[in-house]
Amino acid sequence: MLANRIRHGISIGLIGAAATAGALIGLGLRHGAATLPFEMGGRALLGSWRLATPVGGVAVSLGVMSHLLWMTLWGVCFSVVATQLRGLALPAGALLFVLFLGALAGTVVPGALGAAAFAGLSTAQTAFLLTLLAGAFIAGVVGVRSRD
Repeated sequence: MLANRIRHGISIGLIGAAATAGALIGLGLRHGAATLPFEMGGRALLGSWRLATPVGGVAVSLGVMSHLLWMTLWGVCFSVVATQLRGLALPAGALLFVLFLGALAGTVVPGALGAAAFAGLSTAQTAFLLTLLAGAFIAGVVGVRSRD
């Protein structure tokens, strides 16, 4: 049972990662910095490991992988607590979960939202990203249920 929730959570997280990465790229395109949050995330990660700063493409790739890992982690966590939710409880649970993630990212773990930590988002843009993530998690749960 737990193995299924983890497997389903990976799918849910990847849907969330795709949605949020697309939103970050779209928001960045407006400013000519579509991949900047991913590049900065990759450079920060390498810097924390005290490794040399790589060329941009390597940093972007590492930032994208880091974002995918964060969103997959949150998808697994959401799957463990929410795959049994039905009706209005599912959107309410998703909303509460992303509000928790937003609070976590704003206080204790700044990188909890992956590349969004490096995007310099306004409050409205952050709310949009969290709403999009909640919708992606809901879609992921619905998709997982339809496969079973």
